[in-house]
Amino acid sequence: MELKDAFSEVAGRPVAPTMQQVDADLDRGRGALRKRRGVQAAGGSIFAVAAAVAAFAVATSGTATSPGNVEGQAPPAATAQTIKLVAYKGDQPKGFTVDTVPDGWFVQSVNESSLVIAPNKAKNPGPDVDPSKSPIYDPNDFRDKIAVMLQSKDEKPPKGEKIKVGDGEGILRQSPRGDVSDDKGRPTPEPARADGDYGSTLFVKQPNGIWLAVQFWGGLGFSNQQKAELAAGVHVEKDAVQGVG
Repeated sequence: MELKDAFSEVAGRPVAPTMQQVDADLDRGRGALRKRRGVQAAGGSIFAVAAAVAAFAVATSGTATSPGNVEGQAPPAATAQTIKLVAYKGDQPKGFTVDTVPDGWFVQSVNESSLVIAPNKAKNPGPDVDPSKSPIYDPNDFRDKIAVMLQSKDEKPPKGEKIKVGDGEGILRQSPRGDVSDDKGRPTPEPARADGDYGSTLFVKQPNGIWLAVQFWGGLGFSNQQKAELAAGVHVEKDAVQGVG
């Protein structure tokens, strides 16, 4: 325990990644060798998702649970798929609370800095699963997931397309096609996606002036309306921590 305490003291408190870091990851193409670090799950908490259907279902291209573009693989073909938001009935986490999640998804991890929503296939990895080789099981890896956090204190107000979010307005910033790294760490152009979706972040300004950021990984198949619907049901609690730097 003394050794563990010593390591903890040296490491210091986990710090949430800034939106600049998040968007930089998206812009570089979600390479298979990149992992999200710096967001720690709160005690490994995992919450169940209820199957009560919320008010709308919108047909879109792509699938809600299809994996995003992976280095060296062709983009998935666009298919007609209905994505539904369902009421979230699990325990409400610290930092952020949610009204709805996509049907077939669950809250994979949460703390005062971030909340991660993942497809159900990320549940219950077997004892032989290595999260570093199967990142869908790693709550610190945002690939093929939805991540919620606050914009860093030292970042400028976001720019992008203005869209309606609930009774207010949000700013949607699309991520352009970027680069990925090959198996030797060399940058190479990201394979083109048939759906043209390389990821996006929806910013919603809070009453205190801080921006909430909801990041959607590329190729998940959500329409802008669905992104806005989900973001409207995310609430920032008093325990939420805004990162710096």
